[in-house]
Amino acid sequence: MNESVYRQACAYLDEHREALAEDLMRLVRIPSVSVPGDRNAPFGENCLRVLQETLSMGQERGFVAEIYDNQVGKLALKPGEVDVGFWGHLDVVPEGGNWEHSPFDPVVEQGYVIGRGASDNKGAVVGLLYVLSCLQALGLPLKKNYALYLGTDEERGMADVEHFVKYFNPPKMSIVTDCGFPVCYAEKGIIDARLVSVAPFTSNVVELSGGLASNVVPDSASMTILKTEKALSGLAALPAEVEAQVEERVIRLTAKGVCGHTAFPQNAVNAIRVLTDAVLKAELLPEQDLNILHFLNKVNDDVYGTTLHILSEDEISGRLTCVGSTLCLRDRHADLGINIRYPVKERDERLTDSIATACAQHGFVMDLERVSAPNHFPLNHPAVQKLTELYNQETGQDSKPYAMAGGTYARKLPNAFAYGPGFPGGELPKELFSPGHGGAHGPDEALDLDRLLRALKIYIKAILLLDEMEL
Repeated sequence: MNESVYRQACAYLDEHREALAEDLMRLVRIPSVSVPGDRNAPFGENCLRVLQETLSMGQERGFVAEIYDNQVGKLALKPGEVDVGFWGHLDVVPEGGNWEHSPFDPVVEQGYVIGRGASDNKGAVVGLLYVLSCLQALGLPLKKNYALYLGTDEERGMADVEHFVKYFNPPKMSIVTDCGFPVCYAEKGIIDARLVSVAPFTSNVVELSGGLASNVVPDSASMTILKTEKALSGLAALPAEVEAQVEERVIRLTAKGVCGHTAFPQNAVNAIRVLTDAVLKAELLPEQDLNILHFLNKVNDDVYGTTLHILSEDEISGRLTCVGSTLCLRDRHADLGINIRYPVKERDERLTDSIATACAQHGFVMDLERVSAPNHFPLNHPAVQKLTELYNQETGQDSKPYAMAGGTYARKLPNAFAYGPGFPGGELPKELFSPGHGGAHGPDEALDLDRLLRALKIYIKAILLLDEMEL
């Protein structure tokens, strides 16, 4: 590409660094957690608000804006059919606890924007808005039409994009800006299910809760039990990670873990597992209750689904993972939500059959909530190869296209793959973030502005590369 044009593009992005941060915080202030809504606001008023706000930001810059049934938005460089669409989402996971900053009152500290949704995925959305603004400002004679697409239900099930693909025309090629560089050409399938005990708990179990969302490894879980002699005698056996508060009639137990994403659970500590394991070892409850907890505990013995007999692996996407990520009482029955990421070559029917069998053997039933099929874009497609080469040229790396356990809109769109804006590695400053803080689904979620700007400069070159390519 013309190096003079590229230098102008880099200068534009650098000059707009503070404005980009301000626009990002403008969106982070809207607590856009997707919830069941109505026809006017299918995923809740806040998701509609953030969508409208982002479309307004694009219209202020002269983009062609469209909104599709209040679920998906589009900001295009020009009217007509879109050749390449960049996809991001504006909904966020619930805020959760243990924040040292305010989740929806964002700040910039040491070059990091801190607030729920800053990195997942509002930062990429605002970043791509500035990339398109940059191309527009430079007046480049682009051959193709490019657009930024905005979703509002990515974290809860992607019903927004399913609806869009069913009723509207997607771009010729879609690139999702919600993962790490270089090209993610394959994504594991996802299964969400609930494991519900056939037998109820006794009256000794008063309350039971844990987890924020299916795709978040919980850092907190709690149980309230009746204050009995048996329970009191076992409190001394509780580990330091479980706090017991003794009241007049009940004992409130709170377990702490380390938050993480269920797509990459190996380094997280599941608070549900901490809680069930502690109660079992301390024998705080009658045998009927302990039997129920035993199965819940075994499900989270590891993150590979051993207890459910769903161990699986392939050479493309690696090992299956399984996390019991939410816990509650359902009419006095235990209800454990599991989130599974399965290899692209695996069959979801085999897995769900195995889970149902394992449940039946332990006095549980499976309530299947969602199956999201894997995505597998052709590895030898020119766009995959060229964009990977571009990333390596810009970074001096020798990275390869990869498969991942995370789920993006690419699995719901035709002719789609994911590309950035995240870079491998990158330690968060320890003086700013406590352990377990700063990650996408954790407390004090943060976005490194310098790394984002570096990614946006790669996107500039990517668009100019795509402009010369047959799609």
